Amino acid sequence: VQLDDTHFVIELAVAGFAESEVDVELADNVLTVRGETDRAERENSKYLHKGISTRNFTRNFPLAENVEVRGATVKNGILAVALELIVPEEQKPKKISIKF
Repeated sequence: VQLDDTHFVIELAVAGFAESEVDVELADNVLTVRGETDRAERENSKYLHKGISTRNFTRNFPLAENVEVRGATVKNGILAVALELIVPEEQKPKKISIKF
């Protein structure tokens, strides 16, 4: 989700996962989100209907060098990872004055 020119949010559905089962990591400009459940505990239950899938997953998001992770939150089963694009001064547009 692009909020403005420099702020973005990556959103992933993590409904059914406990806080301890979701991991967010940044290494070498790659943001990795993992969800791992304890299958043995869940296999002992007999479901008549299971509306939320809790399969293990890993998603990788390559980030540009100028992107910083500002934080992560979970609300209503949606993991939101806030990102900010930091534009160095030398790369920002400059206004050139015209002399008449």
